[in-house]
Amino acid sequence: MAENKEEVFSQLIDEKLPMLRRVVYRIVFNEADTDDVIQSALLKAWKNFASYREQSQFSSWICRIACNQAYDLFRKRQRENGKLELFRIHKSVVEDKNVAIEKFAAVEQAMKQLPEKLHAALSLTTLEDMTPDEAADVLGCTTATIYWRIHKARKILKNNLANSCQLEANYDER
Repeated sequence: MAENKEEVFSQLIDEKLPMLRRVVYRIVFNEADTDDVIQSALLKAWKNFASYREQSQFSSWICRIACNQAYDLFRKRQRENGKLELFRIHKSVVEDKNVAIEKFAAVEQAMKQLPEKLHAALSLTTLEDMTPDEAADVLGCTTATIYWRIHKARKILKNNLANSCQLEANYDER
């Protein structure tokens, strides 16, 4: 039975590991931290594998564990550093570096201002291509709540980006 349990767990993890890495990276935005969070989440999942009920999908169950671990680390780093860089700029793939970096910085700044739950809902549905139902399962809320969080996050981003552009325009006029 122990070998069977190990084989089942290993096979499920092999299937879901790429998705877990993407989700966790979008929370911590650091490869080393991503590896640490994944390792911690997998250990926690292994210890609690016997309590996994097949009522929910394994991907939702393991993703929730990984997200919780990632947000724990995120909050710890925020306390330690005052802020955590949310995005890394990959200069090698940016064609017009200056314009792209400025736009990226504006989006980064706007994303930093999103509350954690709004950030998670927007990231999972937009960047991870999860359906609202899947994101709701991962985040432990209703689908209606996910829709509301996405709406609210987009509204905040739009306002923050509009304000950022207005401030830049006023600065350029001086």
